Amino acid sequence: MSPRCCCSLMSVAAIAAASLVTPSSVLFCASAFILNPLPSAHHRTISIHHSSIDSINNDHSNNDSAAAQISRTLQDIEKDLLANPSKLQPILEQHDDDDREPTPNELAKETLLSTRLPNLPLNRTCTGPSTIEGAGRGLFAMEDIAKGELITCYPGDALLCDYSELEEEDFDEDDEEEEDFDDEEDIDFEDDDYCDEEADYIEEVVLWGEHVDATDRLEEDEVFDGIVDKDLPPLTSYAATVDDVYSVMGMPILDNNPAYYGHFANDGAGHIAIQTGVADAARRGIEEIISSYVSESVELSNARHKPIADGLHLGTFASKDIKKGEEVMVTYGPDYWMTFEG
Repeated sequence: MSPRCCCSLMSVAAIAAASLVTPSSVLFCASAFILNPLPSAHHRTISIHHSSIDSINNDHSNNDSAAAQISRTLQDIEKDLLANPSKLQPILEQHDDDDREPTPNELAKETLLSTRLPNLPLNRTCTGPSTIEGAGRGLFAMEDIAKGELITCYPGDALLCDYSELEEEDFDEDDEEEEDFDDEEDIDFEDDDYCDEEADYIEEVVLWGEHVDATDRLEEDEVFDGIVDKDLPPLTSYAATVDDVYSVMGMPILDNNPAYYGHFANDGAGHIAIQTGVADAARRGIEEIISSYVSESVELSNARHKPIADGLHLGTFASKDIKKGEEVMVTYGPDYWMTFEG
């Protein structure tokens, strides 16, 4: 879910746009709520294109990068899904409650974003107590990782879909068919039908990966609000933006696959946002605080989340050389911290 930014801070956010890594909405201290993995977590993996996955394992020692091989595999699976529409049925069934009719290409993308590919050769990281005070678990390199290399993938155990961008495109294409509403009398803003249409327009849809057991799936209010009596944060706290429409959300209880550990990377400068009080913000000014956060977060980060295969997956890539044992850190961006409620 793309965080929303106050208009008065857009000039500072522009600094981040020029220098930050792709914003990630992975909670800085949410992992503190899940210090110990739950032993009963269910996890299934899909069984499509094992031959393609095997080829990645067999070719991992050559000069072709793991990211390039995974990208080709994703593209092959996408072609297979589009050629066999029945394989899109699981994700299509989750659209029963919304009014959109997704295209086959959208369904294929949603299927792959919400899939954990089996047996990926990405055993490069482990989780452990973060070096950041109060951050709970962190992500650590188990080997030296060169700048630009793929470290791990970001899991799409659940997919957050904001279709408003697609709806706007549809409206732009159909401009000639729209009614002329220059006169305010043409619209009854109190009309129930109008309100329902607006609600549908801005609706965010949550889709679950087929590998996530039904007993582990959260209710929609739990995805957005968490579970207070269990001290569980919202799943949206573990979300990372793929594009204007899709954000992937990784479940912290699914922590047994280092090929999908991207959601455990912390923001090293989150303390600036968390420790800033109202009085301090009033004294220094919110723009100065955000500028300080941007500078320190970029300096401390050594990785960034980037799409793979034109957005069919999200990967965590090294933005600097990372030594064995070093904690992998990303920057979430100021937008995330403006919506953070600690």
